[in-house]
Amino acid sequence: MGNKVSKENTRSRIIESAKKLFADKGYQKTTVMDISRQAGLSEAALYDYFQGKEDLLLTIPDLWVLELIGDLKEQLFGIKGAINKLRKFLWWYLRRVEEAPLDAKIVYLFLKTNANFMKTEVYSNVKTLYSYLIEIFEEGRTSGEIKSDLNPYFARDIFVGTMEHIITRWLLKDRSYSLFDNLEEVFNLMIDGFRANGSGPISGSEAQNW
Repeated sequence: MGNKVSKENTRSRIIESAKKLFADKGYQKTTVMDISRQAGLSEAALYDYFQGKEDLLLTIPDLWVLELIGDLKEQLFGIKGAINKLRKFLWWYLRRVEEAPLDAKIVYLFLKTNANFMKTEVYSNVKTLYSYLIEIFEEGRTSGEIKSDLNPYFARDIFVGTMEHIITRWLLKDRSYSLFDNLEEVFNLMIDGFRANGSGPISGSEAQNW
């Protein structure tokens, strides 16, 4: 038992060391030696836990995305209406990004430019996370909140693309402002494109339903 705990602690230390170095120095400039030194291990010992630098690059965001998937159902529980759910998804996701900027930097600035990203379990889990948006758009079409002829996959792409642009710009500007600056206006512009004619804007009381 003690040995297992010790191994888990060492693995966590390696991950945290890699996360900090990738965020501070960049993925390309970070070496396995840098990571092993930061973690207080030999290079040989590090290879007992990970195959190398790319293995770590893929492991870090996968852990984060799995946490997000686990949290999302809880966050959406009890919220009525597709538009309210979309709003909650956006605010919740950006809050999680603000709370984990190192993870976000690795995902958005390093991982997505990796040629192997789309072949990994991380990519599969990201698709699972964003599939909730497709379900929300489908719900909105059924309820009449969302345009009946809206393609939920295209809508998902627009929603995610806008969200990721906001995050990437924030990271490139060294997080010098809040992700929530002008977010209400951006959200309303998106939703106006999805909303069925005559469904109307969200009232203050509806927005607080969640």
